[in-house]
Amino acid sequence: MTGSLSSSLGPLRLPAWVSTRNGLSAGVRLMLAGAALVVIVLSSVSLYAIFYRLYVPTLLHQAPAYLQYDRTGVANTTAVVNFVPEKNYKFLSTSQAYAVALDLRVPTSEENRRLGNFMVSLELCNGKGVPVHQSSRPAILPYRSGLMWHLRTLVQSPLLLLSWWQEEESLHIDMIDVMYDRHFSPINFARISLSKPLQVYDATIVIRAQFTGLRYWMYYWRLPTALVFVSIAVAWQLVFTAVA
Repeated sequence: MTGSLSSSLGPLRLPAWVSTRNGLSAGVRLMLAGAALVVIVLSSVSLYAIFYRLYVPTLLHQAPAYLQYDRTGVANTTAVVNFVPEKNYKFLSTSQAYAVALDLRVPTSEENRRLGNFMVSLELCNGKGVPVHQSSRPAILPYRSGLMWHLRTLVQSPLLLLSWWQEEESLHIDMIDVMYDRHFSPINFARISLSKPLQVYDATIVIRAQFTGLRYWMYYWRLPTALVFVSIAVAWQLVFTAVA
């Protein structure tokens, strides 16, 4: 019974698009080549994503500074800003240059206008409280004559009455132009000091990475750089696959 059934069905044959007399058909070969190319492209993209994650650090670190005023008005106005939750935690790359600045949003009050120049001091300290980087810079509110103050207030008066605008100035003070974190003494927190009791709405310390070279291209020209790297990786894998 089995012999008669097999003789009636004949030998098992694969469809013509799968197999030919000389082996796999062109369609199957094309499908396998396409699948291999997809795997190579995906692996190249994954490798570039991992490399980008490891090589390019975070561009911007910023934290609010809550100033503490002396009641007597004799001592400096100070603030302590903690960057990391633990003493030995590193949030900056030791191979990357950084710039540090302090942004102040202050009211244009008569008291602030009478202060004149004041000094801003900054200490970046490690987990033990030892200063690693120090800087001191002068600052002052932008000067405007009495006539300009009155004209500016008159122009802004509709917005001021509707509370859509505030009488304020923004000060950007560059504290450190180039700074590198140290491997064995990483920055943990910052101490800020103002020589005069400046009235401040809010203060923010900003640490910004100064990208150069490959990191610059990878961050600011992400798509073209990624296309170049992925294309090179795909080409190398295709060459090694062909050789193997």
